[in-house]
Amino acid sequence: MSVQIGICDDNPEDCRVLAEALYSYDPSFKISTYTSGKSLLDELEDLAVVFDILFLDIYMPGINGIETAGIIRGKMGDAMIIFVSSSNEHYPEAYDVFAFNYMMKPVNREKLNTILDQALVSIAKERREQFSFTYKAMTCRVYCRDILYIESSDKMILFHMQNKTMLKCYGKLDELLKKMPEGFFIRCHQSFAVNLFHISEMGDSYFRMDSVSISISKKYLKEAKDQYFGHLFQHMNRGPK
Repeated sequence: MSVQIGICDDNPEDCRVLAEALYSYDPSFKISTYTSGKSLLDELEDLAVVFDILFLDIYMPGINGIETAGIIRGKMGDAMIIFVSSSNEHYPEAYDVFAFNYMMKPVNREKLNTILDQALVSIAKERREQFSFTYKAMTCRVYCRDILYIESSDKMILFHMQNKTMLKCYGKLDELLKKMPEGFFIRCHQSFAVNLFHISEMGDSYFRMDSVSISISKKYLKEAKDQYFGHLFQHMNRGPK
């Protein structure tokens, strides 16, 4: 899966130079450029794109880079934000919005490459715990740990999230589970798969997560129990971190 990168800078030449440096590092990067915080936020509002890394200029007319980053944190909490600025006076504000790094203009390619090395290691690790899907031209990327359970209803897949929201897409549960990272979900019913990390109780024929109980059908009972107790044994043996 290609790394999605956004560049937001009101100086077109600075955008071009940074994009060229990024493509020089890895031609497979998918890069989108924006000349204002508003244009970037408008696209994020439509959920038309999901970014792995965002390079934000700080000094921009209208909504500056720090303000833009603050709004983005509410929409894409896991995006890596790297500020690119002609001044180093905004370091404290950058940390307030959990910036991944801070670069001075003009861009030093050696430093940029070092930052990218670090960022890609983190992205690879995160993607092992993420799942992406598309619904009505909207791309969603979620951490598997944030999903309580998955439900199949007619031709729809419903993701019941830990924060009480629900996401959905078209598909079949058995095909979906084959594409998801291993070690998170147990198929316990024709229509349900539950997240191992959110099970608070296992009964004779159900899993409980918070206040929700999901039935375990006879067809999946043995395999579900084996997976659940295997998960408990594995994590007990790890001991405290």
